[in-house]
Amino acid sequence: MQRITLPNWRVPDGRLRRHDKRHLSNTGVVLNSLLTEYAAARRSLAEQAALGVVGIDRGRGRRFSGIVWDSDTLVTAAEALHGADSVTVLTANGAVTGDILACDLSVDVAVVKAKTGAPGVAAAQPALLASGDDVLIVGRRAADPVVVWSHAEHVGPAWRSRSGGELDRLIRLSSGLHPSLEGGGTFDLEGRLCAMAVRGPRHQTLGIPSETIERVVSTVLQHGRLPQPYLGVRLQPVRLDEALMQQLVRPRSEAVIVVGVEADSPAADAGLFLGDLIDQIAGKTIENAIDLKVALSRLPLGSPVGVKVHRAGASHDVTVIVRERSRR
Repeated sequence: MQRITLPNWRVPDGRLRRHDKRHLSNTGVVLNSLLTEYAAARRSLAEQAALGVVGIDRGRGRRFSGIVWDSDTLVTAAEALHGADSVTVLTANGAVTGDILACDLSVDVAVVKAKTGAPGVAAAQPALLASGDDVLIVGRRAADPVVVWSHAEHVGPAWRSRSGGELDRLIRLSSGLHPSLEGGGTFDLEGRLCAMAVRGPRHQTLGIPSETIERVVSTVLQHGRLPQPYLGVRLQPVRLDEALMQQLVRPRSEAVIVVGVEADSPAADAGLFLGDLIDQIAGKTIENAIDLKVALSRLPLGSPVGVKVHRAGASHDVTVIVRERSRR
C-alpha cells in the first residue's frame, strides 16, 4: 500500500513549529495504521466468503457461480442452468460433477448435488440487511475467486416475480453483474449470506433472499425434487359485474371460472364443475391463473384444502385433496 504523507503546515511567519510537525507525523502514522487494518479486514472477509462459493461450468463456454449450501448441496441461478442435467463444479481443489436436482424458475433457484468438501455458508438474519448496507458479491472463475464490493440499493417487502414465484424480500443491488458472478453469494460485513446474486430485468442486479433459497432447498431435499401440486382444471379469466362482485368473499372486478376438468384429477374427485367461479383456496383470493399456481405451491401434498367456489348464484365450500400430477 502507498504510504500517505501529510504536507507540512506552516504558520503565518513561515516557520514550521517542531511540535506541529511531530503532531502531523503522528497523525499520518495513525491513518496509515487504520487504513492497513481496514484493507486487511476486507481481504480477510473476502477470503472467508470465497470458501462458500464454487464455479459452475455447463459447457460451451458458459460459466457462472454457485453457493455451497452444505457439504454436498449447492444452489445457483435456475435460469442459467435451465435445460441441463449435470454440470462441472469448479472448486479451489479441482473439478467435480454436479447433478441437478431441481430448477425453480419462478424464484430463479436451482439445487445441485455435488461433493465439494467445502463448508456450507452461514445465512444472515433477514432483518439485518437494510437499504444502503455494504455487501460483497463473491463467485468463482475456475479455481480463482472473484470478489466485487457492492451495496444494497433497496431492501423491501415480499414480492412476486413475473412467473408467479414468491420471494420473501426485494433485494436490489447496485447495478451491473458480470456473467461469471451470476449465482454467486452476496455476503454482509460479518461474512453471512444475505442473498444469491442474479441478473434481473432492465440490467438490474437482484438478490434472491437466503430465506427463499432455504424454502426451495428444504422442499427439494425432502422430496428429492420440486413437487408439482395441481388441481386438474382449465381456467378462463372473466370480468365481474357489480352484483356478482358483492357476492364474493372479497369484492373484486376479476376472477377465474372453470372451463375444463380433467378426469381422475383432484378437482374431479372433489366435485368441481364447469362454470364454477373459484373464489378462494386455503383462504387465498384467486384472481388469475398465477394466483392459483402460487396458492397450490404452498400447500402440502395429500392434505385436505378448502376451496370456496361461486356456483349458480350461491357460494359453496369444497374440500380438495391436492396431489401431484401422475408421472408417466
